[in-house]
Order: sequence, then C-alpha cells, then structure tokens
Amino acid sequence: MDSGGKQISMERVELPQLHEHPLVPFSPFVSSRCKVCSHFSRLFEVYIYGGYRCNELGCGWAVFHKDCANPLKEINHSFHPDHPLKLIIATLPLQDSQSHTCFCGRSFKDGYCCAICDFKLCLVCARRQEPLVLPENSYGGHEHPLKIVCDPYNRRSPELCKACVKYLDQTDHHYRCQECEEFAIHIDCLELFPEAYHMTSHPQHPLKSLRGHQVPDYADKNCLLCEKEFDQVPHHQLHHCDVCNVSICSLCMIDPPPVEVECMKTHEHQLHLVPRLIDFTCNACGTQGNRSPYFCLPCNFMIHRECIDLPRVININRHDHRISYTPRLGHGEWKCRVCRKEVVGFYGAYTCSKCPTFSVHARCATREDVWDMVEREGTPEEEEEEEIPPYQVIDDNTVKHFSHDHNLQLNKDGVILSENTLCKACIFQISSEPFYICKQHHCGFILHEKCANLPRKKRHVCNNLPFTLHTDSHYKFQCWLCYQHSSGFRYESGPFVTIDVGCASTSDLVEHESHPHPLYYCSSYEDSKPCSRCKRSNDRLFSCDECEYDLDGKCAILPEKVMKNRYDDHPLLLSYGDMDVDDEKYWCESCETKVDPKEGFYACNDCGVVLHISCVLGDFSYIMPGSFVSVDFTTPGYVYISEGSMTSSDEEVVSNTSICRPFCAACNSRCKLPSVLKVSKDGVVVCFCSLKCRYHIGK
Repeated sequence: MDSGGKQISMERVELPQLHEHPLVPFSPFVSSRCKVCSHFSRLFEVYIYGGYRCNELGCGWAVFHKDCANPLKEINHSFHPDHPLKLIIATLPLQDSQSHTCFCGRSFKDGYCCAICDFKLCLVCARRQEPLVLPENSYGGHEHPLKIVCDPYNRRSPELCKACVKYLDQTDHHYRCQECEEFAIHIDCLELFPEAYHMTSHPQHPLKSLRGHQVPDYADKNCLLCEKEFDQVPHHQLHHCDVCNVSICSLCMIDPPPVEVECMKTHEHQLHLVPRLIDFTCNACGTQGNRSPYFCLPCNFMIHRECIDLPRVININRHDHRISYTPRLGHGEWKCRVCRKEVVGFYGAYTCSKCPTFSVHARCATREDVWDMVEREGTPEEEEEEEIPPYQVIDDNTVKHFSHDHNLQLNKDGVILSENTLCKACIFQISSEPFYICKQHHCGFILHEKCANLPRKKRHVCNNLPFTLHTDSHYKFQCWLCYQHSSGFRYESGPFVTIDVGCASTSDLVEHESHPHPLYYCSSYEDSKPCSRCKRSNDRLFSCDECEYDLDGKCAILPEKVMKNRYDDHPLLLSYGDMDVDDEKYWCESCETKVDPKEGFYACNDCGVVLHISCVLGDFSYIMPGSFVSVDFTTPGYVYISEGSMTSSDEEVVSNTSICRPFCAACNSRCKLPSVLKVSKDGVVVCFCSLKCRYHIGK
C-alpha cells in the first residue's frame, strides 16, 4: 500500500536471455554488482541507482542496471564514431547462444554490432563513452598522446596506474602511451586526479585526491554521500575538501547518487538530495543520520538513501506470519523483536496484522540475515505455497506419514519401551511418551507423536530462507547450530544450513538454567567469541543483553531431559548446582570423578544419581545404531555420509547397552556412552568412544 492506502502493483519484466525468473523494478540504491556489466569491473561492489532485480526466493541478489536489462536498440559510441551500432540480443539461453568478441577481447552474448564494418561492442564497453585517443599534454603534462586500451590477452608485467597507484588489471579499460609505454592510467582516474569538482554534491571547491598517508588527521574519514568509512590502507584514496572538511569516496565520485528521486510508495512528493553534514532523524526507520539525507521541503520529510523504497510486505525468520511496513506505529510501548530495543511509534516500522503487539525496526527487519529478500506486495497470502501436512489421517489412531511407506498407529497407553527403541526423527528414546509405530510386522519404524507432527516447512532464526524437512535416514549430517552428528530427520535451508529437529524447535530466545537472564541468538561472522561454558570460540552464540555471558549452540540447546539409561531407570534432568556448595557433593556415577556444578550435569531427582554431560551424550548419541559412517581424517570432528551397505572404508555406530562395556582402543577406558564406533580391519574389531579417540589412532 502507498501512503494513501492505494494498492501498488509490482510490474514484472520477462527477460529470459538475462535471467530465469521475472524481474521487478526498484528505485532505491542497491549496493551490488549488475549481473550484465559488472563481471569485469575492478570495483567489487557498486551502487545501482534504479534498475531491476529478481524477486524469487533465494535469488534476491540478481540485480541489473535499467539500461543493461533494457538496452537501447541503437547507439552512437565514441569507440566507433563513424557508424551507429545496433543491438544484438541472444535469443537462446546464455549457455546455448552464439558468442561474439568485443573489440576489448571479451566474449559476449548481448551487445552491439556495426552492420557495415563488423565492429562489435559488449554491454560493458557500451556503458563507456570516452574518446579513443587523448592528445599530448592532456594529463599530467605527458608529452605523448594516450590511447584507450583494454587487452585481456596482454601478458606484460603488471603496471601501476599513475594516478591511484593500483595495479591495472588485464581487463581494465585504461589509457596508455603508445610511444614510450611507460605511462598508463585508469579511465576512471583520469578525471579525478590530482583534483576534481563534484558537480552535483560539492561544486564550490575542488576535491583533492589523497592516499592513506596523505590524509590529514582532522579529515572526515567517512564519505559524505554513502557514509562508508575510508580504509586506511596506504594505496586507498579519498577525495577531500580542505575548506569544508568533507570527503567523497572514489565510487561516489565516479558514479554519484541522483540529485532527485521519485518513489511514490515511499513518499508522495519528489525527494531532493541534501549533500552536506547534517544531523537528522530518518522518518522511514527512526534512526539517526549525520549526512546527506533526501528531503521533501513541503512535508519536512527526511530519509536515508538506503531507506528509500523499503519493501512493503515481507517474511522474516523471527515470525511465522507476514509483516507489513507502516509509516507510523502510533502511541504505545513497542519493542523490536529482532534487536529487543525500543521502537519509537512516531516513525516507520514493521508490524503483523495477526499479532497486535509484534513490531520490528525497519532496519532490523530488512537485514540480510533476517529478511528472505522477497517483496510480497501484490501477492495475496493465500496464493503463497500452502502448508502441506506431514501425514494423511486414515482414522482416529492411524496416519500415513510422508516419510514412510506404511501406515503408522498411534499409541498413548504410556507403555515403557526398551531403551534401545529410538525415534527415527530425533534419535531419542521413546520411553513412555505417545508414539506412532508401523503396523507392518518387523518393520520397526517408530516416531514420537510430537516428531510425527513436525511441519514440513518452517522458519528459523539461524537463516533467512525457510527450512524444509528431510527424512532420508541414510544421510548423516552435522547440525549447523549444535554441531552434533545425526542420522535423524533434518531441516535444510539453502545449500549450506542444516539443523536437526531438536534445534529446529528452538526460537531465538533461550531461558537457560545456568544464567539468570534470557539468552538471545546472535550471529556475527566478523566477531567470534568464546562460549562462557566450554570456552570454544564461535560466531553463532546465544548471548545475554545484560551481561557478558554467551553460550554456543551445543551448550545452549542441550536436551533438558534424557530418558532412562544403564545408571538409572528414571529420567535424568539437566541441572546446574549451587556454586557455593563444595564440589565433593557432585560425583559422576559413570567415570567416578568430580563434577563441577558450574559446568552442568545430568541428575536423577529420585535416586540422586549425578553424571557428567559428556558421560551421557557423546559424538554418536544422535546417530541411529547400525548406521555406517566414513570418518574424515583431514577435518577433525567431521563424519562423511555413507549410503547403503558397509564398505571397507566405513565404520559402524553400534549400541553400547550390553552388560559388558568394550574398551576404547585409544584411551583404554571402558566405553561408557550409549553408542560407540566399531571398526573392523584385517579381521580385528575394535571400538572407539569418541571421534577424538578415533583421530588419535588414525587410519
């Protein structure tokens, strides 16, 4: 909806030669790379001021300049001034279409061609309009003419640009002296060095190009336009005005933001850039800014450039329903469900129509690790993929689960099953909980009732894309959150994130008995911290907002209850003892050593039995006994997938529930965990109690 409540349509553009999905237009500033013209750019990331992007799930970073997605049919170009160039477009998919060769040496599918002299130009070169030759003394007093060069087949030794002192990549357009061949300069650098005016944002004074050691201490180290901080690497440069103490990065010097922007769904009037250092509060997101807002004078409306064209309707991984952007929350006590800080009701934010108290900051909701990057505006909620139930109901006590070929029968009688009877989904004991069991004789397939009801699709805090339930039991994986190896059911999101069903049932909030305050999930690939309990360094933690306390996934999501085992017929509960009590009170029944109460332990409230966590749960506790695995000796802690029957390189996870426990071949102690690894080689069978012991012996 726009500010007046009017529905805004999402125009879609079909460009199969560029991208497999329809594209939708955008008018804000996207920091990305155009999929057409930026493949050979020396800039890792650029700003695209309006264009097209993909709006399909998992494909949100396919971005195109407007003129790259819809190029002109005919152009006149400085590289070929004698004749016009006509557009040639691949009619087949890119991998099957005919390839052409640009004058710069690159191969291309879409570009321009001269019908008279067969001159060809790729879309990358078509965006450039520089003269082919510069006369003598045109730059830096160099006495010879400079000619534009782009030779990807050049094998000469690397050269430095005379202006920015960066190496000239073989695919960079640059000017080079054809006589002495000792002078070369990037095209982009030509107009910026040694100084240049920025005509749209700072026309009153020239900006001097400065490199790391040349920048004065008092200089503003952030770009006036994009706010990016200047990198203090010696060869990096900024463009600085000594009179006004403002700096502009090279990217914004080359490709400045537009002075005027129209985006009707953000604001009904045209917005104008105010290129100066000025403190303001963004009306769209409610956060502070200190430079270059876009401004509407009649409405006294100010907005960050990155907040222009915020998505209207989205899904995030912190909530099960859609959320919608509103320009004003109104009065009330609002708290962001992502950062847990106050949301000021007089500015824009996201809310849920089904949950009246739910609110999220605009900046938090559109973070890359929170939003799935799909704009739902114009797509009715009922048209999205309907939730598929995990089973078909046959009768009151019988279902047909999608993971199994036979019907399953419900049992709620509280019958206590053998400790060797494990749920196929979570690999935990059934014990006395309600369960579904296969009605076929000798099949043995069994699920907890709660595991049979696991949704086939769900959202979870540890990835922005939705998760899908997979049930193939021959697949062994390592949970992305708790690091346990498992052969049970799993949830997958994208190609890299897989979590077990236990971790999938957690939220971003953990109430942990070891700490008085709630712990919230946070992930930062740039800031690993040690877990307060196990001291392992990690970038995925559950952290306290009030004090310095962090738990990694393995320590934060330990099962609260473990069913009966060889030491006790009652359930064992995860506990944390009184820190002031003498440690002598806690003694492990299994290994007969002390238990540190601060580290946590499992205990029976009925019998007083105490066990180390490591004596209850091991490396193979989440792998179904009878499974074959291949240990990867190059990556400690990793187990390869093994399908089908056992091979010579496979090793078997077996149950350790017999009266006589085997000795570990590495540490020579009795294997005390419920599952161990059995290795057979040259007719000799040995067991290992952990992966650490297995690596100690090696192949």
